[in-house]
Amino acid sequence: MKIKIIANHKYIDEIQTIAQLFFPHARFCYGDEAADYTIVSNIDEKSLMDQPFYLTKKRLVMLNLFHELKESIGAFTPWGALTGVRPTKMVREWMAADYTHTQAKEILQNTFHVQEDRAQLAVDVAHAENQVAERIHGNGLYVSIPFCPSRCVYCSFNTAHKPWSIELQTRYVNALISECRELPQENISSIYIGGGTPTALADHLLEQLLEALPPINGEFTVEAGRPDTITRSNLRLMKKYGVNRISINPQTLNNKTLKAIGRNHTSTDFIRVFKLARRQGFTCINTDIIAGLPGENEKDMVNTMEFLSALSPENITIHTLAIKRASKLNEERMEQAHYHDKAIIAAQLKIAHESCVAQGLVPYYLYRQKNMAALFENTGYSLPGQECQYNVGMMAELQTIHGIGAGAVSKYVVGAKITRAFNPKDPEIYIERRNPQ
Repeated sequence: MKIKIIANHKYIDEIQTIAQLFFPHARFCYGDEAADYTIVSNIDEKSLMDQPFYLTKKRLVMLNLFHELKESIGAFTPWGALTGVRPTKMVREWMAADYTHTQAKEILQNTFHVQEDRAQLAVDVAHAENQVAERIHGNGLYVSIPFCPSRCVYCSFNTAHKPWSIELQTRYVNALISECRELPQENISSIYIGGGTPTALADHLLEQLLEALPPINGEFTVEAGRPDTITRSNLRLMKKYGVNRISINPQTLNNKTLKAIGRNHTSTDFIRVFKLARRQGFTCINTDIIAGLPGENEKDMVNTMEFLSALSPENITIHTLAIKRASKLNEERMEQAHYHDKAIIAAQLKIAHESCVAQGLVPYYLYRQKNMAALFENTGYSLPGQECQYNVGMMAELQTIHGIGAGAVSKYVVGAKITRAFNPKDPEIYIERRNPQ
């Protein structure tokens, strides 16, 4: 479908964003080009008068179109007219302006048409973010390791999942170390080595990288990620260099799904390496799981959460499946509607939420992204006091984040001003720019 937008204002991108809630696969055009559907968005300046501070001109434009399309077309929109990555950022602004939790929830529901359970989640997370923010000091450092042993069917992440030679891995780590040396070596309060799968690196290269990072007396996370890359050897290396938080990410504990999505481990493998990490002294472990994986239903989520409950991780992150455009799964989804079964995904998220709460975990950060199944969200849960400060500082945009490596983004926060700098996504291009031959 091709949609034409006609407007008497500058908020064309925002109009397109709202329209995509209702026409997710549409193409947009302007001018004299023929279209299947035309959206007309005009501002009545009188309607902008005497509005509360959170209803900016841009927000009113988006709300007006949301109401019109909801009435004429209808769509399942659990987050109502909210389209941004960080729905809790707005809620924290209201809290800073002395709005109560009840008032914030009412605004989300009544003004922005957010479902009640999502509105409550946003308020709970915003409150937790404010508490964690009090413990955040200094800057964060993100280190990108864009290698994986295989590519999951839903992923188009910038990973060199083809076998890289030790020579090329070495060149990449050398480039990382070179970039790291250009950074301020002080005032780093959290380090997050992510990917990809950092533990896919050869041990001697992982050690070279860990040794080169700035000294830190704070939170140090490594996204160990794939259970099939975790060994006693690399766990000991991480402990040696002060890593005090790791992620071991099963995505699901159902073996038929693991095989279908391209993971190289089983549920037994995950349990084995989780216990191995405990024996090596890791007292803060995060696990990621995904709601909406193809072929899974409510019973599969119950099974996954029962496995996790028995292991008692300090953090659990509940992702909603996001199908990337360049992924293998995106090629199949048009023919298999169950990938987007809204009722099943909603039920899975409810099961996961209730299980986390029963384990004493509370939601503390939340974000949304493009192409999420059924327009839901990703939520991090934690035992009180074990929250990942890097996650909150980065997602809530509370601190400067220095990003190094292929695909890394640096985010500089100075007061209310935020600027970004982007590294090239392709690992070989990154290496060439750092170390031209």
